Amino acid sequence: MMVTTLMEEIPVIAVIAVIIIFIILFILCDTWIEPLLYMSCIGIAILINMGTNAILPSVSFMTFAIGALLQMGLSMDYSIMLMNRYNQEKQKNSNPSEAMKEALANSFGAISGSSVTTIVGLLALVFMSFKIGQDMGIVLAKGVFISLICIFTVLPGLVVKFDKIMTKTHKKSLNFNTDPIMNVKIVITNMCQIIKMFY
Repeated sequence: MMVTTLMEEIPVIAVIAVIIIFIILFILCDTWIEPLLYMSCIGIAILINMGTNAILPSVSFMTFAIGALLQMGLSMDYSIMLMNRYNQEKQKNSNPSEAMKEALANSFGAISGSSVTTIVGLLALVFMSFKIGQDMGIVLAKGVFISLICIFTVLPGLVVKFDKIMTKTHKKSLNFNTDPIMNVKIVITNMCQIIKMFY
């Protein structure tokens, strides 16, 4: 019964999640084509990860069902980090290939460091008493690693290939005023310090 329910609901959840991610990316990205490049790269990584699950002894239905969504959520920010660095380098060097080389060199440490932290955290699931933890930890850690490889290989190729289209579809990005958030953070920090003085 549960498996049947999941089989019916997971595709719907996946479609809704992808639509929401696309909407957010279309609103926040600098060009209209960037979200398509992000999703293409992550999509390739997800397909490779699902295919390499065949080398594992077994993969639970739950892991197979939600693994792709979790991999997308965990890996998307690495693509955005590389693209932001590329846009910075493009302002210094108009040649797409050279700008991407610089972007890769300058962002490799930050992206790989962040991904290693995520992978180690996911591998910690292997030590859960529930078997699904081991199953999910291995699949997701493998997925993030594959996503990292795709972000350093597939995404740069796509960006350089579609650089002219990105330039033509450039749009005004939204800039949010973060001062109110910082003010709230300062107030909360001060309140915490005052409370600590009494305890």
